[in-house]
Amino acid sequence: HKEGMQTFGEAYTGQQDDAEYGVLGLLAVVQSDFANLEANTKAAEVASQNSYDEFMLTAKKNQAVKEKAIEMANADKAEAEVTLQKDIVELKTRQDALLAADRYHAKLVPQCVDQGMSFKKRSQARAAEVESLKQALEILAGDAGAAAAAAA
Repeated sequence: HKEGMQTFGEAYTGQQDDAEYGVLGLLAVVQSDFANLEANTKAAEVASQNSYDEFMLTAKKNQAVKEKAIEMANADKAEAEVTLQKDIVELKTRQDALLAADRYHAKLVPQCVDQGMSFKKRSQARAAEVESLKQALEILAGDAGAAAAAAA
């Protein structure tokens, strides 16, 4: 602003005089922002640490439960393997007994089962047997009569 020139107000001297817009004001804003950032960061770190601690506790519990489940499954597996071995031995024993029984049955079947004699042949055999029994009865009756005559 030069002397003698017409101007529309006072000469511009900058904003250095206003305390809120000066360098000190800027530093105060930076310090305030930094304090807010520090508080937010500390709160976030505390929340993250709590979340981490909770996660680790849950993970340790899950790991312990799963390790116990594995231990129990291994015990069940060992028990099942022992039972399997016993059952295999028992199966072999029973199969041997079954095989022996089948052989014995196969040996007895021809002795016990009619080998296909027809009804006609069976009837003829029975008739012949009845006839031979009648003859034996007549012989015995004749011997009994002769014995009675000899005794008299």
